[in-house]
Amino acid sequence: MANTLHESLSDHLRDIEGVVESPSMFGPGNAFWCNGKEIAHFDSTDVIDLRLTAPIIRELRPVLRDNPRVELRKGRSDWIEIRVSSNDDVAFVAEMAERAAATHRPDPGTAAEPPPTGADLSAAADSTSTGRRGKVIG
Repeated sequence: MANTLHESLSDHLRDIEGVVESPSMFGPGNAFWCNGKEIAHFDSTDVIDLRLTAPIIRELRPVLRDNPRVELRKGRSDWIEIRVSSNDDVAFVAEMAERAAATHRPDPGTAAEPPPTGADLSAAADSTSTGRRGKVIG
């Protein structure tokens, strides 16, 4: 993905209500967080992992499974992987990221949790299973 697509997608993600950019707990670089949960990060300039949650993935499974840019995980994962190579892909990721953020936003009147930092980020990363890295389901 050209840097302009990467930058465009990053801009879209930052514009989603309640989403902030902060270091990822899954690797180097920044991620996008909502209410203390990492909801998206780039695996490379043209691949993004998105935490939709298992219930949303289950709801959208037929559409996601038939979408060539989407890779579903094995088992009951909260994550999908999306390849981004066009403006249409950017729009698709932005739409899915909005759904992810909506799922993680705090209730009205409740302050959002910030992303973890420092030792808290390290502890969160250590406690996270690598299950989201599992690959294609049938």
